[in-house]
Parts: sequence; structure tokens; C-alpha cells
Amino acid sequence: MTRLIIARHGETIENGLNICQGQKHGTLSEKGIKENENLGVQLKQFSFQTIYSSPLNRALQTAQAIHKHNNSSRIITDERLMERNLGVLQGKVYPQPYFETDIYEDMETIESVAERSAAFLDEIRQNHNNETIVLVSHGYIIKVMLALLRNLPLAEFSKIKLMNNSSYTTESLNQIMQKG
Repeated sequence: MTRLIIARHGETIENGLNICQGQKHGTLSEKGIKENENLGVQLKQFSFQTIYSSPLNRALQTAQAIHKHNNSSRIITDERLMERNLGVLQGKVYPQPYFETDIYEDMETIESVAERSAAFLDEIRQNHNNETIVLVSHGYIIKVMLALLRNLPLAEFSKIKLMNNSSYTTESLNQIMQKG
């Protein structure tokens, strides 16, 4: 069984300002940098050789902080781990009220996020049997991945609690996984 350590990127300045980052890079805050250092120390307890990361700076810098404490591992970036494209909202303050299920112009659909997440997880299953793998990604996509991994109906992804910045969860990559 493949074990996944799924980590959310460190806090960004934009998180603190309630700005929709989506597929923009964002800038880690001082708090985010410190919390990433603690995350790297926490993950020393696990034995892993590979860290997959979103190529967005906030996630990649988090992966680098983890790697610093497990320097025998390698970092591989994968665009399928990027946050949901938030369309016209990217770079703007979240509208109030805002619900994760809302759709705005040019926003990526939940089905699209689930499709790329499932393809990524299938590839991990094929290439990393019985390994522990670290995935560094973003809040929305992590929630979708967790719904897939837990075989929850995709419509229920929004019921999964948003992970805190610089935190992680462990999951098993089951042989049977829902596809959207």
C-alpha cells in the first residue's frame, strides 16, 4: 500500500489579506516560512524518497523546506498539483459571501480538478507501489484529492475541512478510487 503525506503550502501574505490566489504564485509570509521549517522537522519522522510539489512558488518553497530536513529525497514538480484556477477572481479579494462550490467566469470546474487529481493519483499508484510519498499542494485541490482517496461523492468535497497552512495528513492510496 502506498502511503501519501499530503501537505498544504505555508501561509502567504495573500492568505492573510483574503486574496484569491488560485494559480498565481503568492508570497510566503514570515509566519509561513517559520511554519514550513516546523513542518520539515515534523516530517523527519517519515521515511520517503520523493516529494511531489505544485510548481507554484508557495508550494515549491514548502517542498524545499521539507527537503531541507530529508535531503536524500528528490523534489518533482507537477502541474496537476496546482491550485484550482479561480478565473476572474485570481488576485482579487474573495467576494462575500463566497462558497467553494460557486462558479465564476473562467473558473476551473470541480470535475476538471477531480479529473487531473485522479490522473495524478493513478500515476503515483503505478510508479510508487508500497512507498511513502509527500505531496505538497493547495487547500482546494487537497480537499478534492481527499474526497477521491476516501471514495466520497465528489459533491461532498466541500464538507472536508480545509487544512491549515503548513500542516499535513496521511492517507493510503487505495486500489479502488472514485473518478469524479
